[in-house]
Amino acid sequence: MTLEHFGNPLLEQRKLQEGKAYVERTDEVVLSVAGEDRASWLHALVSQDILNLKPGESSEALLLTPQGHIEHQLKVISEEEELLVITDSARSEALIDWLTKMRFRAKVSVTKTELRVFGVFAEVAGPCWVDGFSLVPKASVSYASERAQFSYRELVADAPPELERAGLMAYQALRIAAGRPEISDIDERSLPHEFDWLSSAVHLTKGCYRGQESVAKVHNLGHPPRRIAILHLEQGDALCAKGDEVFYQDKKVGSVLAGALHFELGSIALVLVNRNTPYLDLAVHSGESVNPASQQVLVPADAGKAANLPRPSAFKLSGK
Repeated sequence: MTLEHFGNPLLEQRKLQEGKAYVERTDEVVLSVAGEDRASWLHALVSQDILNLKPGESSEALLLTPQGHIEHQLKVISEEEELLVITDSARSEALIDWLTKMRFRAKVSVTKTELRVFGVFAEVAGPCWVDGFSLVPKASVSYASERAQFSYRELVADAPPELERAGLMAYQALRIAAGRPEISDIDERSLPHEFDWLSSAVHLTKGCYRGQESVAKVHNLGHPPRRIAILHLEQGDALCAKGDEVFYQDKKVGSVLAGALHFELGSIALVLVNRNTPYLDLAVHSGESVNPASQQVLVPADAGKAANLPRPSAFKLSGK
């Protein structure tokens, strides 16, 4: 069961951010990938370079469709005898089934563990996945001109750290304020570029993996069709929810991915809008309520086209 809060969600946010509290990520499970081929096998399947992870190091990866759309988010921790993979609970059975089918002759096993996941903004003892979203590792790229500090990590353990408890609402508010996407934000068309996930979960030079050609094509030659942004609602106590529609003037341009009441920023929302949406104020339609909001651009409209290749010159056929 997911505990949204323990009575005071705004105070819980502050304590979580200050490293004085933890949030149990009951929406996630931990898989164990073991066997002598574990690193090279998983490396070949996902978007990130995990082949050279040393024990104690961690990374984030995506599993994509052949068309480059996001299917799974994997938070990988390298241990001496196994890889621990934190992933979304609701999608875990499908992920295990697919990974099991992809073993072929590889010396590898994939099992679900009973370990729990605790999110913290503090250094704690034990196996941890350290969020690299605000760091932009080597061979990755960030489309955002600025990136908020987000010193988040997830502890994998049998019992929680010796900190106060916070509900999942606290984490949601902090990650929205940082523009940090989660697998719960995606739909069947989602591309890593739209969420600025190339900054932490995609290695642009690692070589072949499922969906790699599409990732490279959009990054080098095209533009992602949609872009993520943060909205700051004018009515500070207004609440919006996933699926609420986002409008520019009288035209629908996107929808809300997640909304929260932040202890400092007030009402905020993570939204996905069409690429060509103007960098101007928008409005969130929540039921019968219309809430004006200022837009904080994360992924710019000109993201992509990194190769900067010239277009062929236009010409007209004539009889001359």
